[in-house]
Amino acid sequence: MPRWIEDFVADGRCGFRQLARSPLVSAVCVVTLALGIGANAAIFSVVDGVLLRALPFKNADRLVDLTEYKTGGVDSGGASYPDFLAWRRQNTVFEETAAYSLINASNDIVLGGPNSTERERYSTVTNSFFTILGVQPALGHGFSDADELPGGEKVFLVSDTVWRGVFGGDPHALYKTHLLDGEDYTLIGVMPPGFDFPKGCGIWVPTSTLGERGVHDRISHSNHVLGRLRPDTNLSQATAQIATIQERLAEIYPDTDADWHPRARPLLNAIVGNVKSSLLVLLGAVGFILLIACTNVVNVMLARASARKKEFAIRSALGAGLTRLMRQNLTEGFLLVGLSVVLAVAFAKWGLALTVSLTSVNLPRMESFHLSWPVVAFLTAMATFTAMLVGLAPALQTSRFAPEGGLREGQRSCTGGRHSQRFRNALIVSEVALALLLLCGAGLMLHSFVKLIRVHPGFDAEHLLTMKIALPGGAYPRLQQTSAYLDRLLEQLQSLPGVQSVAAASTLPLSGESDWGTFLIAGGPTADWANAYAADWRGVSVDYFRTLGIPVLRGRQFMQADAKNQNTVIINEAMARKFWPGSFPIGQKILYRDYPNSLQVVGIVGNTKGGGLNAEAKPEMYTLLRGFWYAFLVVRTNQEPSKMAAAIREQVAALDRGVPVYQIATIDQLLSSSLAPQRFDLFLLVLFGALAVGLAAVGVYGVLAFNVSQRAHEIGIRLALGAHPRDVLRLIVRQGMKLVCTGIVLGMVGAVALTRLMSSLLYNVSPTDPVAFLAAAVLLMIAAVLACYLPARRAMCVDPIVALRNE
Repeated sequence: MPRWIEDFVADGRCGFRQLARSPLVSAVCVVTLALGIGANAAIFSVVDGVLLRALPFKNADRLVDLTEYKTGGVDSGGASYPDFLAWRRQNTVFEETAAYSLINASNDIVLGGPNSTERERYSTVTNSFFTILGVQPALGHGFSDADELPGGEKVFLVSDTVWRGVFGGDPHALYKTHLLDGEDYTLIGVMPPGFDFPKGCGIWVPTSTLGERGVHDRISHSNHVLGRLRPDTNLSQATAQIATIQERLAEIYPDTDADWHPRARPLLNAIVGNVKSSLLVLLGAVGFILLIACTNVVNVMLARASARKKEFAIRSALGAGLTRLMRQNLTEGFLLVGLSVVLAVAFAKWGLALTVSLTSVNLPRMESFHLSWPVVAFLTAMATFTAMLVGLAPALQTSRFAPEGGLREGQRSCTGGRHSQRFRNALIVSEVALALLLLCGAGLMLHSFVKLIRVHPGFDAEHLLTMKIALPGGAYPRLQQTSAYLDRLLEQLQSLPGVQSVAAASTLPLSGESDWGTFLIAGGPTADWANAYAADWRGVSVDYFRTLGIPVLRGRQFMQADAKNQNTVIINEAMARKFWPGSFPIGQKILYRDYPNSLQVVGIVGNTKGGGLNAEAKPEMYTLLRGFWYAFLVVRTNQEPSKMAAAIREQVAALDRGVPVYQIATIDQLLSSSLAPQRFDLFLLVLFGALAVGLAAVGVYGVLAFNVSQRAHEIGIRLALGAHPRDVLRLIVRQGMKLVCTGIVLGMVGAVALTRLMSSLLYNVSPTDPVAFLAAAVLLMIAAVLACYLPARRAMCVDPIVALRNE
């Protein structure tokens, strides 16, 4: 066996013996490092799955998402279908383009027979949609060019989930007709398992379903456009060319395309959204956790090396070289980290499962969260870095030991000297500073969350139950039929015991879904649609404001008489202030969308939170809900809202068993769901902050406990000469608190600089909020006092006679 292998085996055996001599201390070190490494691996798994891993599509790095926004900051969330057709024909920067409709409140379709209530989300797509993504059906085939044209054959594709859940995986269902919204469609293909784009989609239908009107509709911006860049072009070039095309369209169609501008971004960025900053903050937080854990273990290893100074001196005198002694310390560090990694993998899996359970449906690409090879590589790098950090510090300290001095000194002096003590104190200061920085971040998130939950949503959220219904288009082909059904349903629901009031709406507050549109003010300065204004629109029933408890600030609510003429509109306070500043909008008239007549403003209501409690109130207009194929029901009850769900389902089924009832939730649940992203960030930052405080407290305790054990002789002499035990207590506590206070000061400076990076995660709270900073400092101070008191209490109990006799 080669000599180097024998030396390695010998060092390993010696290292295991050293760890086994202090099993409790070794176990604490292993768990500490495992927590730090495991937490990093878990969060990095999320970062890798969301931000770093390529999309599972063909040439994913060259896929671009195209939408449009209007001058003035109005973002449509999509593009008009005619604009897509023009971009596709005239561009030279994309190899291929495709379009698909967004998944929102209106993209519901009833699948099945007349008594079926299966409801699925669908998307209208061009025939190039699947080819540009490089994904083909697992069964059957995709759409053809003819399917894109109005009047084409009615066909559809389903996801693997719908295939197995609705059709039971029966291959004979292919190429047969099935009812979609009461109309016959032929199932021509099943997508492969795992394909879920756009997110939540279960059915894909060709753009021919848009009809002639949809294909030529330049007002509606309900499509996302995909483009695959040519190898010799970049995103900037593509953006410039599409902008040029759009300028030409604005000249040709000034009423609909003026002031609209394209926005291009990588498809991955479009899917990820705004979670990048949140994940990077969390990754930085767990990085600090690992540094604190390493600091604690380095302190323990330094203390061990100091206590073994005489052992190293003897080994050196017997012929062990400096390299061999340093290698021994490095080996012990790698053994400690190796044991930690085994436990860290378990912690990482548990932490990843916890993260997924916390995120629910709020993080994109959750199916990518697992310990993949990049995560394993990251874990290996973290382990190597940690092992070097843990093993190198005591190894360097060993290199400074003088064998002659070590043999001459007694046990009392084998502490490593002042330089070693100063280094350990510096480590304590560093980990206290890092812990305070994490606590400040957690305090800011907590303060922000408290302010957020105190925000009034603009309506009375108590005793409200919501649900959604969707009418099959085939069974209700005319708008008058849908309106008649809704009137009958609201009347029947109002008569149910326990129901105080009931209403319907096209979208609900806090849902994040809205339907915006352009409008003109009659007699206003803008008279052409090219420069029209924009606001969010909601279609509501007569009792909507009374049911939700939205205050009417001026004017009146809707009345039954308004339903006949359909010429009234109610606006919110934000719209009144933006478009009628300093004037009285009641009685003013506006021209909106496809309403043939002008709409008169009859009331101003309070603002409601549409996209979440942290979102600014947007201009909103309300009209009476006329013909529809889907709607949200809102029921105010005088009992527990969830108890009314069954009765409402029965009432809907009594009118028409083919109308599905789904998305049943109380308003409290919607409020809770809207706060899920903030709750996720808060929970993890508070967890990391608490872990940092615990590790910092353990570190302070460990250093002071080691110092007390090494200074037992000195303390014994002090007590023998008449010092009171309380003097010893103050001495030890003062020594520890000096380090803690220094760390707090440095941590405050770091927090002022670094917490600005998380400003986008805060609501109405400054990133240097003094309340959060002070609370973090006080909490850390309390933990530090306790950590200092325990070894100080032990020092008070030192028996002078025993201490002097042992020396």
